[in-house]
Amino acid sequence: MKKTIIIAFVFVNLLSVAAQNKKPELSLTDVYGREFSLSDYTGKVVLINFWATWCPPCRTEIPELIKLQRQYHYAGLQIIGVTYPPERLSDVRRFGKKIKINYPLALGSKSTKLLFTESDVLPLTIVVDRNGEVREIIEGILLPEEFDQKIKPLLSSAATQKPAGEDKASQVRRVTIKVTSSGYSPASIRLQKGVPTQLTFIRTTEETCGTQMVIRAYGISRSLPLNERVTVRFKPSRRGVFKLTCGMDMFKGTIVVR
Repeated sequence: MKKTIIIAFVFVNLLSVAAQNKKPELSLTDVYGREFSLSDYTGKVVLINFWATWCPPCRTEIPELIKLQRQYHYAGLQIIGVTYPPERLSDVRRFGKKIKINYPLALGSKSTKLLFTESDVLPLTIVVDRNGEVREIIEGILLPEEFDQKIKPLLSSAATQKPAGEDKASQVRRVTIKVTSSGYSPASIRLQKGVPTQLTFIRTTEETCGTQMVIRAYGISRSLPLNERVTVRFKPSRRGVFKLTCGMDMFKGTIVVR
């Protein structure tokens, strides 16, 4: 009888923890020192991918995640890579640059993963819907069939619905742009007229066409110190295609406002 009571007590507690973590609060610092939280991506479908540089299946999966981020970015998908220890910042930065990861990377801890699950499996992907609620926990490599069945429907919902009371004025379009030896990455940025925009630039190398960022159509000109985050905020006021240059008026990218 006592054993039954204890088991029931543990089960109730596990349910309580699961309920508490249905909409978890998660704050991280990316590998370039930028602080961000899961709530920053409310309105998007977020995949929190736990991985490690020392995990072969993780390294196998990441090129596919890069493709998904590129393909479904404008449908509202946001992938976040969170490492599992032991891990070194320098190794993560080097790996991210080598294969050109196009989504935020942050160093995690065992407690970070425990916010969602006690599973020891890597890689592991947490699917968070547009309202910030955990919808799925996918162990192992994310398969195409799983993406189609469990994530695509959420993307369709994100594209056609908005949280109650939300309009254009309350949204903020956030984009991080890396300045590399070949120019800006991404090189083309799509914005929406009237939606407040935050662009964050990171110059990652000395070998660039210049150390300035210029959006002449909006009167924006900022210097880009090496490996420092430079953020500009503005609200696109007219539609069109505008040049994004890297100093000396050299054309390296476009801003498309619809």
